[in-house]
Amino acid sequence: MIITYQGENYFKIQSGELSVLIDPENQRSLRGANAAVNTLLPAPVPTPEGDECFWIDHQGEYEVRGIHVRGWSVGEDGGVEKTIYRIVFDDVTIAVFGHITKEPPKELLEYLEDADVAIVPAGNNPYLAPNATAKLLRQIEPSVVIPSLFKDLKPFLKELNHGNDAIKPEEKFVFKKKDLEPKAMVVHWLEVK
Repeated sequence: MIITYQGENYFKIQSGELSVLIDPENQRSLRGANAAVNTLLPAPVPTPEGDECFWIDHQGEYEVRGIHVRGWSVGEDGGVEKTIYRIVFDDVTIAVFGHITKEPPKELLEYLEDADVAIVPAGNNPYLAPNATAKLLRQIEPSVVIPSLFKDLKPFLKELNHGNDAIKPEEKFVFKKKDLEPKAMVVHWLEVK
């Protein structure tokens, strides 16, 4: 599996011929994707026409070509509905916290406790503060943490007790499920591609 970071909260997750986009920024990026998950509603990108890419922007359960997605609304903030997703793709469970600004309910976190990878906002205001994000991560204990929506990663790394020099930016994160250490919370800082 390969995860690349396109900026803000836009990620591409690919395994073989299948791919899922998280918060794509334009229609052009949807070409070739099997599914696109949007954590904000209304979405900044219009819903695609045709059936090339399966578009998900609401809570509920979805399945497309063996990719299972479940979304939970965490309410509105400034007229924008925010959704947290659990994506099971090629036997890897990915928790996507999107643009959250407050801690999700504890009962929702129970559905995300088996996450192999957690994609979380790490940039503070207007998103969840680094200490609150670290607390959330300690509750679900993913194998891997991928930060998004940040300008300065140092406060987030400090909350997770990582030294400032311990984490270096990577072009992409390439892995297999068998290589992941359960509950390790290893941070992978992805460069914008």
